[in-house]
Amino acid sequence: MTEATNAGSVVIVSDAEDKQRCLIQAVESAGLREALAARLLDADASAAELAIFIKPDLAFFFRPATTITDPALVEGLIDWFHDAGYANVRVGTSRDGTESWLENRDPLILADQAGYRFETPQGRPYEVVDLSDDLVDGGFGDGSVLEGSQLSRAWVEAGFRVSFGKCKSDDQYVYAGALQNLLEVLPLRDKQLHYQHCLRAEDAVGDLLHTTPVHFSIVDAYVANQGNAGSRASNPVYASTVIASVNPLLADWATALKMGVDPYASPIVARALRSLGLPERPRIVGDLSPFPSFRNVDPMVVDAVNKRNAALEVQRAATAWLQTVDRQLFPFKDQLTDRLNQLLAFQFGNLDSNPGAYAAFLVLNYSLGAVNQTIEGTRIMLAKDQLHWIERPLNLPLATYTTADFEQSKTYMESLEELVVQLPPDKNGLRWRYLDNSVLFECSRALPIPFDDFVQRVDIARSIRMMNDYIGGACVPVSRDEAGRITHQAERNLYLPQPNYIVFTGGQPIDVSKLEYITYSESQQKIFWRTILSENNTGKFDDGTVAFTRTGEGTLITVVARQEFILPPFWQLLKLDLQPILKDYLVTDAYRNFFTRTIANFEAVFEGRAYRAGRAWPGAAGDAPAPALPSERLGKDMQRLAGSVREAIDRVTNRLSFRTERPAPAYVDEQGFAHFEPPQAGGSEAQESKPPGSLASLESLGSTAAGFVKDLFEAVSRDLTEGREKSSEERPDAGTGHGR
Repeated sequence: MTEATNAGSVVIVSDAEDKQRCLIQAVESAGLREALAARLLDADASAAELAIFIKPDLAFFFRPATTITDPALVEGLIDWFHDAGYANVRVGTSRDGTESWLENRDPLILADQAGYRFETPQGRPYEVVDLSDDLVDGGFGDGSVLEGSQLSRAWVEAGFRVSFGKCKSDDQYVYAGALQNLLEVLPLRDKQLHYQHCLRAEDAVGDLLHTTPVHFSIVDAYVANQGNAGSRASNPVYASTVIASVNPLLADWATALKMGVDPYASPIVARALRSLGLPERPRIVGDLSPFPSFRNVDPMVVDAVNKRNAALEVQRAATAWLQTVDRQLFPFKDQLTDRLNQLLAFQFGNLDSNPGAYAAFLVLNYSLGAVNQTIEGTRIMLAKDQLHWIERPLNLPLATYTTADFEQSKTYMESLEELVVQLPPDKNGLRWRYLDNSVLFECSRALPIPFDDFVQRVDIARSIRMMNDYIGGACVPVSRDEAGRITHQAERNLYLPQPNYIVFTGGQPIDVSKLEYITYSESQQKIFWRTILSENNTGKFDDGTVAFTRTGEGTLITVVARQEFILPPFWQLLKLDLQPILKDYLVTDAYRNFFTRTIANFEAVFEGRAYRAGRAWPGAAGDAPAPALPSERLGKDMQRLAGSVREAIDRVTNRLSFRTERPAPAYVDEQGFAHFEPPQAGGSEAQESKPPGSLASLESLGSTAAGFVKDLFEAVSRDLTEGREKSSEERPDAGTGHGR
């Protein structure tokens, strides 16, 4: 095989006879030795001093462990490093939200259960590190979604970082490889909250890769995992292949092509490819043809799962209930979640060959997605304070823009201002007109607030973020004047769908990135901006100005903007251009409401009141574990209910004079059922027959009914509270030192 030694190469090696030989041939041909030598020069260190960190895929739940990086290959790589003179090698991963519903999820226990022996076959010891511990500043800069976040010291200070991912299909991200593996470098435990809802996984991984680069990437496809449940159930494909590259994007690009999917299908890989790009003329060494008969995730499954996962609580519950789990290794923490997992993971673990389960899975997930969309739309319309903020990175290459690029927005907007002020205002002071399918409008409002007081409290540089329905984004100052005031900056702004009601017809948040220029004088402060990019293609134009101007009586606020937002297909089909009266009414109403609420926001800022739509995610500021699942809460509620009913029955029966003594049972079987001796003929007076309808008959009936209800709730309570103890006795590994 031809050796590839540059960063623009990816190597694909297949060897069905010896997986260790397959690995070594791949990494050596991909230039691992040369990459190490280059890092030694950069770090000015010796081979023995260079700290090497290997991050394998350790999302382990069952054996055979077909969804994780093969521990034998990881230990073989450690031996290769030692043979090459690099003895300072560590392995690790971080904790995740599964520890809230499963036992034994500490990274060291997880590694032990997965097959890591903490010593290689050649007797080289290595350390397994918990990347959620010993945290230091991650070094994330302005505009990063991870700004202010911490990372493990072991990862930050590593001189050579290796991502050793697993080739598998994934019902959320389509496929997994070297880049998705980096999600487990991020330290916070509730990863679904922090890195999928507060942020997006693709943004977090992209910023992590930019700040702490990976120096070498390997994808274990020796035993790949396929199918619609490729990340949560065993469905192996014996591909006998290892993929390696100095460039993690190339490694995942080749992995996707070998699986037969578009590399951009994964949002994590797509974001990295669009922001960083592949090397020019990448070199492929090996066979890039797809694996024979590899089964990928159906696009409808991916779509349904992502619609379901739009709600954090639903995603948490689905993860716990659908994940295939070896209960001997990882006992469930509550009985009801265990029971639901036994039912659902079995039913939906094999969607590929069970059409009924496949159809039921789609119906269930799309139904949950529809509920999520309805709840979100209702909040946008009626309860914006219940929404959560959306934080996104600034994806503009600021180094490529000059000062003139920022200041060009002033020249551009001044000509539009001259055009719009020629128009007569309506009764609300709104001037507007169409301009090449966009809407150009101007509106102003005088406030009885002294100019100097107003600009001291209301920062003109933040005025775009004070506008109506702003829900999140990012801002990066680029330069300041001598007084320290921002004069040039770039922003990414996200607003709720405009008008809000289009959310029920598929309207998305408006997402626009801008270059801005700000001027200051004794009588006026003004910001100019123009749109450079719309990440989700919702905004063709969102350019404008905001001016705070001194008047004799106070402050005049003037907003001028040119906007064209892309409507959902439903509204495009209506062809409002053919109904000008209706369209004019909708435009006038939308901009009147927008401006009125924006002015109210400026006043709120001046008065120190909250103004921004939505709120922070609960728990977003700390590293609390994931909260209890709905099933766990329901189980506890049922136990409390059973106890309350028992107490109520006891109180009632104790007060009734007709309660009779019940004979002691002969014995109680292992299921908790009591067995009694049959009554003897000619027994006691208490056993004599009573005439129908007599008070004594009613007493007997009441006592029997009360006893039955009490026994029923005792059985329910016993099943919920004692079932866990019984299942623990049946698990030889439970409680033997693996739990924390």
